[in-house]
Amino acid sequence: MAAKKGGKRPSSSRGVAAAAKTTKKVGKAAAKARKAASPTANQSNALQRSDFMAAAQGEAKTVIYIHGIGNKPTSEVLRCQWDKALFGRGMGERTRLAYWVNRDRYPTPEPGSCGDRDEGPTINQAEQRILSALGVAPSRRDLDELADALASTPAESAMLHTMLDEMGATGTPQRGPGKRGLLDKVNEILLKMISAALLQDVHDFFFDKKRREAMERSLLDRMESGGGPFVVVAHSQGSMIAYEVLRKLDPAKYDVALFVTIGSPLGLPSIRSMFKRSIGKKKLPFPACVRHWYNVADRQDPVALDGNLTDDIDNPGQRFSNLQGADINTDSPRNPHSGSGYLSNLHVRAKVREVVGVGFDQPVSNTVLIKDLSDQLEANGAQHRHEVLIELDKLPAGEGGREAARTALVARIRTLVSATSELRNEALDDEICLEDGLQRFVSAKLTRFEIESLRNDYQTLSFKRLWRDAGKRALLNQSRSVIQADAAQTAYRALGQKIGWAVLDTGIAAGHPHFYEKGKRDVVVAQWDCTMRGKPKKLLRADGVAFSKLDRNGHGTHVAGVIAGQCSAPLPGADGKEKVDFTGIAPLAQLYGFKVLDDDGNGRDSWIIKAVQQVADINDHAGELVIHGMNLSLGGYFDAESYGCGFTPLCNELRRLWRQGVVVVLAAGNEGLAWLVQNDGESYPANMDMTIGDPANLEDAIAVGSVHKGNPHSYGVSYFSSRGPTADGRHKPDVVAPGEKIISAHYDFKASDPKTWMVEMSGTSMAAPHVSGLIAGFLSVRREFIGFPDRVKQIVLSHCTDIGRDPYMQGKGIPNMIQMLAST
Repeated sequence: MAAKKGGKRPSSSRGVAAAAKTTKKVGKAAAKARKAASPTANQSNALQRSDFMAAAQGEAKTVIYIHGIGNKPTSEVLRCQWDKALFGRGMGERTRLAYWVNRDRYPTPEPGSCGDRDEGPTINQAEQRILSALGVAPSRRDLDELADALASTPAESAMLHTMLDEMGATGTPQRGPGKRGLLDKVNEILLKMISAALLQDVHDFFFDKKRREAMERSLLDRMESGGGPFVVVAHSQGSMIAYEVLRKLDPAKYDVALFVTIGSPLGLPSIRSMFKRSIGKKKLPFPACVRHWYNVADRQDPVALDGNLTDDIDNPGQRFSNLQGADINTDSPRNPHSGSGYLSNLHVRAKVREVVGVGFDQPVSNTVLIKDLSDQLEANGAQHRHEVLIELDKLPAGEGGREAARTALVARIRTLVSATSELRNEALDDEICLEDGLQRFVSAKLTRFEIESLRNDYQTLSFKRLWRDAGKRALLNQSRSVIQADAAQTAYRALGQKIGWAVLDTGIAAGHPHFYEKGKRDVVVAQWDCTMRGKPKKLLRADGVAFSKLDRNGHGTHVAGVIAGQCSAPLPGADGKEKVDFTGIAPLAQLYGFKVLDDDGNGRDSWIIKAVQQVADINDHAGELVIHGMNLSLGGYFDAESYGCGFTPLCNELRRLWRQGVVVVLAAGNEGLAWLVQNDGESYPANMDMTIGDPANLEDAIAVGSVHKGNPHSYGVSYFSSRGPTADGRHKPDVVAPGEKIISAHYDFKASDPKTWMVEMSGTSMAAPHVSGLIAGFLSVRREFIGFPDRVKQIVLSHCTDIGRDPYMQGKGIPNMIQMLAST
C-alpha cells in the first residue's frame, strides 16, 4: 500500500466550485415528487417502523447498488450479476441499481448476461481494443497524454497526473530476470484499462458539473421513492458518488443501515485532496444517515490503493469497520478490482446478510412489486412509463371497503404524477392511461419513481401487488392441514411422541421457545458439530450458548421447527398484538441436531457422512433405533459422468442407514427454473426437467418437491421445485409437500420479544420436513413399522392426494396422514 502523499493540492476555480455546489440545489419537480412520495412525515416514519423493520426479517429492506468506473452491461443485467454474486439469485424488488454510465463515451453497453460476472472487459482482449474503447487512440495510448487531453486547466491536469502517479499506472512495470510472465502482461494491461477508465470518470466527477449531477441523481432517484432502511453497496467510483450523496442527506428522512464500499478510491491522496477542498475539512465527515460503514479492499486492487479508510474519516468509532488483505476479491489476481469478485467474498455476504436478515433472500417472499416488472424498471430510464396493474386487497382496512381504497389509491397516483407533470385532471388521466373501472385492479402507466413510491405505501393504500400489465399472475399454521396432520392428531393423537428424528443442517437454535420451555418442553435432545476436523463434537443443554445457539445461519432452525415443537407468536412483520399458534407436524418428536453446513449454508460430503455415521453409531450402541428418521434439506450438483446416479459416496452412506432401519427424507432441490441465453443475448426463464440433484436421486430415500402451502390443487408444483426424471430414468421426486412461504422458528430470536420468534422461508428445504414430521407422527401411532423404511415409503406413496400434475413433477402427490393411519 502506497504512503499517503502531502504537498500542494491541485486546484481549479471552476472545478472546485462545481464540486462544492453539486447537489445543493434540488429541482422543484424532484422536491415536489419527494413530498408526494409520502402523505406525511409521521405516516412515512410509521411505515418504516412497522413494514420495514420487522425484527425477525431483518432491519434493512432494500439493497441499492451503485457501480464504478468504465463501461458496463445494461442496468438489468448488471443488477442481476451483482444479485447473484451477493445473494446467489436474482432478488427482484429487493434490490435496485444506481446506473450512471456515460453513454456518450460508451455508446454500446458491454456484452453480458445474468450468468456472467461484472469484471469489465476480459483480459484476453487486445490492449489496443481496450484502450481504444476507453477513448485512447492507438497512436496515443500513453495515459499522461489522455490526462492532458481531458483537462481544461493546468490544475485539472496536475490532479489527474498525480492520481496516475499514485497508482503507478504510467511507470515501467517491475520485471524479474528472464522473460516476462503471462500474469505480468495481464496486470499491465489491466492496470492501463482501469487507470484510463478511472481517469476519465474521476475527471467528470470533479470537473464536469452536468456529469456529476447525473452521477449523484442516479443514487438519489433510487432512494427518494422510499423502501428503507437501506443497504447501499458502492463499487469503485460509485463509493465517491455514494459518499457525496449520503453525507448531505437528512437522517430523519433517510435511514442507511449499512454502507458498503468495495474497491474504493477514497484512499487515493489526490481523491482525498479534492474531497477535503470541496468539503472544507481535514477529514471526511461520517454521513449522519449511515449507521455503519464497511470498507473492503484487496491489496492488489490499484484503485483501492489505501485499503483502510479509518484515518481518513472524522471520528469513525464503532460505526466503521474495514476488511483488507490478499485475495479479498475472489477474482484476484486475475482482476482484483472486479465488482462481482468483491460481492462474492463470504465476509461481505455475511455482513450484508446480518443487516437484511435471514428471510431477505428467500426464493418466494411476500412480493408486492412482481419480479418481471422490477426487471423492467431497471431496464428502462427513470422517465419511462410502464404499464402497471395494481391489485386491490380483498379486505381493505377502514370504512368504505374496496371502493374507498380504490378512491384513495387513484388520488395518490394523481398526486404522484402531477408532482412532475404540468397536466391536470382528465388530461393527466389520459397521459398515464389511468383506468379505475376494473373490479379488482387499477391500471396506469407509471414511472419507476411512481411505482416504487406506491410500493412503499402499499399497506396504507390497501392494495396487494403491482403487476406488469398483460403479464400472467402466477403459515406453517396453514400448511399442516394440507397433509392432514391436524386431523390425524385429533383422531389418532399422532404427535410424534417417543420418536427421534435427526436434522442434518446448519444446526438448531435449541434455546428457541418453540423447542424449549423450562419444566414443560425440551424438544432438542442433543446436537453434534460435524464441521470441524475429527469426530463430531457433542453438545448438550448444559453446554449453554454453544448448544442453544449452534445455528448461526437460520436454515436448520427453520427446518427443525417444521418437524417438531410448538409456540405462540405474532406473524412475521405484524404489530405483535395478535399471536398465532405455530405447531410442528409432529410436535412431541425428539430432535437430534447435526451441524453439517457452515454459517454461510455451505457444507461438504465429508461433514454429512460424519453425521450419517454418527446416527448409525448411536442406534448401534443403543441396541435399538433411538433415531428413527433423518431429514436432509440440502443437496448439490450431480455429475453423471463421475458417478452412477444415486451411488455417490454420500448416497451409499445414506443407503446403509436406510438398511439399518432409519427413514431418510431429502429435499428434491430448487433447480426447477433456469435462465437460458438466446442468440439475441436476452435471457429467458424455462422450467427444466432432470434437475434432481444429489443426494435426492437416491432410490432408498423419500425425495420431496414443493407445492403451494394453501391451494396446491390450484397453484400446483412450485416453479423452483426440481423436476425428474433422474439421470438414469427413475421417477423423482417421490412426493410433494408445502414449501412456499412457510413460517417457522427464527434462529436470531430474542426470548423477551415474541415478534422475533418466527420467520418466513421457501424452498424444497421447507417441504422435506413436512414429510419428516408426517412420518414421525405416523410411526408414533403405528410403531410396528419402526425399522422398516421400505414399508413406510410404500405406505406414504400409496396414500397420496393426486393434484393432477405430471408424475415427474409431483411424484405420487401430497402424502395424506389420515389415509395412512386409517389403512393400517
